[in-house]
Amino acid sequence: MAGDSVTLLSGTTVTLNADGTLTFASAASLGVETISYKIDDGTGTTDVGFVNVGVTCFARGTMILTEAGETAIEALKAGDLVMTRDKGLQPLRWIGSTVVTADRMAQQPQLRPIRIKAHALGNAMPVRDLLVSPQHRVLVRSRIAQRMFGAAEVLVASKQLLALDGIEIAHDLAEVEYFHLLFEDHQVVVSNGAKTESLFTGAQALRAIGPAAQREILSLFPELADGQPVPARTIVAGRTGRRLAMRHASNGKLLVN
Repeated sequence: MAGDSVTLLSGTTVTLNADGTLTFASAASLGVETISYKIDDGTGTTDVGFVNVGVTCFARGTMILTEAGETAIEALKAGDLVMTRDKGLQPLRWIGSTVVTADRMAQQPQLRPIRIKAHALGNAMPVRDLLVSPQHRVLVRSRIAQRMFGAAEVLVASKQLLALDGIEIAHDLAEVEYFHLLFEDHQVVVSNGAKTESLFTGAQALRAIGPAAQREILSLFPELADGQPVPARTIVAGRTGRRLAMRHASNGKLLVN
């Protein structure tokens, strides 16, 4: 019932709100949970499903296009000017990082990065292999996207693209260091030549990065506590994203053309 909470094995607390939504409070940074649920309306009708909670990150070594050219993400700092698709050079407001150790990766394999091999998205996109977190969204630009969503450009989580050639789970990595880039607004940036998103400051993403980083971000952007951030592009979620990927595969079309 509303107000009831349960603590998962990972330490994340899930609370049922009065409006039927769920609030996740993570005890650690970069929390990613897969939670199954079953709802009974009291008349015998039930529904089941899954909720995935995660955050968007780039792996160490990713080259980000900046005022100074391509720069390794680990060398960036707040105030650096980064090239964005919509607004040109924009100052980086915050950068955070977290290391997923081998032990944690073994316990939470869903944290393993996705490897997008060179040219897997389109010509020179990326120009070299790109490692991102499973929830990190990449830009898809195609006629198929236009027909499906009424928008030629959409954002899709990398894990929804695993059916495509050249996109795979990076099982060979023992550990990974993830970085998060935050701007005044949600942006599309150039990473290893591919168009990908910056950190989207929706409530779910803020909770997933952990309490310390959350406090730091809210001190910079206090309006995020109550506001509704606007995504840089239409966000395609879940099975719809997988269906988009399969339509590209079956038609032999690149995700960016």
